This record gives sequence, structure tokens and C-alpha cells, in this order.
Amino acid sequence: MNYFEVHIIGNVCKIQYNSDFKDEDLIMGSQEREVKDLSTYKIHSQILKAGGKFLDFYRPSSNLSMRVIVSTKAKSLIESFRKDNIRYYPCPVIRGKEPVKGFWITDKVIFDDEWVDFRKSEFFFRKRKLISEESQPRARYEVTEQIIQFKNLNDFINFREKEMWHMDERSPYKIFIKEGCPYHILSIHITGPRYLIVSEELKNELQKQKMDKGIEFKPLEISDEEWYGPNGLRKQFYK
Repeated sequence: MNYFEVHIIGNVCKIQYNSDFKDEDLIMGSQEREVKDLSTYKIHSQILKAGGKFLDFYRPSSNLSMRVIVSTKAKSLIESFRKDNIRYYPCPVIRGKEPVKGFWITDKVIFDDEWVDFRKSEFFFRKRKLISEESQPRARYEVTEQIIQFKNLNDFINFREKEMWHMDERSPYKIFIKEGCPYHILSIHITGPRYLIVSEELKNELQKQKMDKGIEFKPLEISDEEWYGPNGLRKQFYK
């Protein structure tokens, strides 16, 4: 199967802090690797832009990063393709001054990094080496950049733990999914990218049902440079 990152463009919510929340209340934050039951957590209200039609996908405020706000319709469609890897919690949404029902916020509870084909995938690695003396007022670094690959998930994790300094950076460049992956929606956390990742079949269904307004689908195996560059492939699909 071919896979695509779901990029939410422009549909960004703003936070409205709920003054009635108490200090002892549990407040939902950014997506975490640790799986928790968040049913008792409270969520600060999310403000949509006033006017226009409601959309099916929104990016929440920054305190809820790596999560997605979806409509009930989008939730139902996604769950018809795969039901176990994402929990959905009712999300308090406001448009203008009116509360709006029928929106949910995601919490990924199963991660699919083992389905990444590491032998084909590539990662951008920026290494920094401190070259200034302790007596110098400003630290100076020697920076090298390269595209690297790994044998498997364990190799990827060991590299981070044994080879990387805290100033080094590693990010996904081109990601391939193993042949035979049975899932139409993936959650990848350790490896990145941390978008929703959908199969071509799910992508086509979202487009068919006109639920793709305000979102773009970037092929997972295409680098950002190839997609967004001056002559990038994105221009063939989006204006």
C-alpha cells in the first residue's frame, strides 16, 4: 500500500482557557508515548474561526500538539478502516461565542514503528561537535549533515542512545512502510513523522466524501525537499 501524511493547512484552533478548572484537575496536553486513560482529563476549549462551513479536520492549539480534532463523520470513517490504535475524546469547541458539539480529539494508543521499512527509509542527521574552549564566552560547534539509514528499529533506538549527543538532530527524510502492512491508518511516534498517516484507499475515500477541505496528503516516501522545494512535486497537486 502507498501511505500519505495528513497535513492540516490553515485549520488551526486557538485556546480558550477555562477559568473554572482547578489546580488539582488533570489537563490534557500534547500527545505522549505513554498510554493513559484520559477519560478524567479536562480539555481547554478550542476556538474555531467564525463563519464558513465546518470542516472535518482541525489542528488544535499548541498545548495539544501532535493531536488532531476530527468531526464525528471523520471519526466514523477512520474507525471503519481501523478501530484500535486511536482513542477519541469529546473536544470542547467554540465558534464565535457558541459551543459546538460533534468534535473529538485524538489520542494514539498503539504505535506502529515496527512497520517502518528501515532498510529503505532514510533519515536526516545533523551532528554538532563542540570546538570552542571553556574560556570562550560563546560556544562554537562544527556541524556536519548527512542522510543515514538503519537496519531495524532496535538499530534506530540504539543509535539515539549510544551515538547521539543532546545537541544532535535526527529527523525523518524518506519513510517507507513494509510490504504486507495490513493497516490503513498508522501511528508512528519513535521514528516520526508524527502526523496521521493514511493509506491511499483511505485518502481516496476522504476525497470522495469531500472531507479533505483544508488538508493535504504528502506521500510518505517523498522528502520535504522534493515535495516543497522550488520545483517540488506538491505543485502538481495543490496550488
